[in-house]
Amino acid sequence: MFKSIILTALLLTTLAVARPAADDGAATIVKQTQEVNPDGSFSYAFETSNGIRASASSPDGGATISGEYSWTGPDGVTYTVRYLADETGFHPEGAHIPK
Repeated sequence: MFKSIILTALLLTTLAVARPAADDGAATIVKQTQEVNPDGSFSYAFETSNGIRASASSPDGGATISGEYSWTGPDGVTYTVRYLADETGFHPEGAHIPK
């Protein structure tokens, strides 16, 4: 569970840096779901009024987490990052991420 908290904080920090602060100041959450189960498995999703979206899930209590997040950049392009986080680290993929 501690891993998921760290990854969520990393995700939110990444999203905050990805967009100009002026747009984010007035943003509100327009959609949110979350499920945390006794076995430690979880899922969540949210969307904000300024177009930021994120979702993640873990079937094994946080040992493996898969998810994605997206935002619209200052250039008007929507950027999406899909990732897997496991014992080997954080593995992001996206059209804008060099391989």
